[in-house]
Amino acid sequence: MPTTTVPALPPGTCQVWWARPSELPPDVDGLLGADDLARRSRLRRGEDRDRLTTAWALARVVLSHHVGPAARDLRFERTCRHCGGPHGKPRLIEADAPLLSLSHAGDRVAVAVLRGAQVGVDVESLAARVDIDTVAGSVLSGEEARALARTAADDRRAAFLTYWTRKEAVLKATGDGLRVPMTDLTVSGPGQPPRLRDWTGAPDHRVDLYGLRPGAGYLACLATVDSPPVEVVELAGAGVLAGAQQ
Repeated sequence: MPTTTVPALPPGTCQVWWARPSELPPDVDGLLGADDLARRSRLRRGEDRDRLTTAWALARVVLSHHVGPAARDLRFERTCRHCGGPHGKPRLIEADAPLLSLSHAGDRVAVAVLRGAQVGVDVESLAARVDIDTVAGSVLSGEEARALARTAADDRRAAFLTYWTRKEAVLKATGDGLRVPMTDLTVSGPGQPPRLRDWTGAPDHRVDLYGLRPGAGYLACLATVDSPPVEVVELAGAGVLAGAQQ
């Protein structure tokens, strides 16, 4: 059953909150900040607007429990560390606030929060329309491409998205995003515990990967950077969202 309370977030624990757009309560816009509403207004598709609303409402509710201010009053910094533009990885301005990462695909929304270390989360739908043959060359390292070529046809989509989610989680945690070619990273494959095996030309970071349970039809991964191993706690966010409106 969804929890209606937000547990404490001690050091060494990463909370991953799950929600679906269909679980949004009425008047959810009251939880959002002006910047969230502005970004949502620029999205053309209704499903994209619903996913953004779910992600930021849930993030704000969870973080407000951990740092104090009301959800809509939390202030985020989004300056890109590479170019100074307003599109960088979001972080709370409040001192000693947890760091966060958001991801969404299909009807799954994930919000990860962790104290004291950078975190990245990625979720992908197995129903996503992906032309593997077209994009594999810009995603997979040589080792991964050879492994995918040996994979049975019925398993290729899940195998490819396993590599994708693990790499996305890493690059979201480091804040590098698309600035780093995915082909520079080599990660463990399907059926193996998630692990970053190699990173061509990477700075000397400790990167740990954790498997997640997003539900049938989805794959997801969590990454932490320069952190001791963490305990990952996955939580249902519907009750917390509903409770925030009461």
